[in-house]
Amino acid sequence: MKFFSFLILLIFISCGKSGGKSGCQDMVCEANLFSLDTTEDGAIPPEALRFETSLLLVNFNDSQREKVEDAADLVKRVISSQEFKDAVVNHTVNGVKTFANNNGLTNLQIYERIIIASERVSPAKNFTLDVELELYYENSSTIGYTYPDSTRIWMNTKYFNTFSPYKVADNLTHEWIHKLGFVHDAAATEARPNSVPYAVGYIVRDLASRMFPGLY
Repeated sequence: MKFFSFLILLIFISCGKSGGKSGCQDMVCEANLFSLDTTEDGAIPPEALRFETSLLLVNFNDSQREKVEDAADLVKRVISSQEFKDAVVNHTVNGVKTFANNNGLTNLQIYERIIIASERVSPAKNFTLDVELELYYENSSTIGYTYPDSTRIWMNTKYFNTFSPYKVADNLTHEWIHKLGFVHDAAATEARPNSVPYAVGYIVRDLASRMFPGLY
C-alpha cells in the first residue's frame, strides 16, 4: 500500500487510512458481553451470515456510487465468509496470534466484535456496517479521514476515483474498524500494518481479490 502516507494526528483521525485514539479501554471489560457462539477452530457463527452494509452517500455521482456499492458488496461477502474468520483468528505478529493495538482483545474477540458491528457512536448490535460516506477532493497524501464521534467517513476523490472496488473495500473496512474503537499509530511504525484497522482492511482486500477475481 505504498500510496498511503499520513498526516500527523491533530484533532481528527486523518489518514491514508485513518488513525488516532478513541478511548476504548473499556472494550476489555465488554468483551464477554458480546461473545458469539463460536470458537477459534469452529465454523462461522450464524450471525456472520446476517452481516450487512448500510451506506448513506454524500457527493457521489452515479459512477462513484456504483463503485462504492460494489466495494460494500465485497466487504459483505468477505466478512460473512469462513475464510475471513480463519484469516482474522489466525493473524499473527512475530509468530504470535495477535494484532497490534488490539485493546487487550484476543483475535477471536476481535472477529466477534467485527461481526456484531456495534459502532461506538451507534452501539446497536445489528450485524451491519452502518456509515455515512462523503467524497471530497484534496491534493494531499490523505486518502480519507474520520472523527471518533461521527458516523461519517470522508474519502478523497484523488484516490477514490482511481482505486478499484477491492482497494475501496480495504479503505472502507479500515475506516469502519475505527468506528468499532480500534486505532493505530499515527506515525509509520513497524506495528502499524498489524493494527486491527490496517490488518483487517488488508484481509478484506486480499480475500476479495482472491475469492471474487474480476467480479468488479
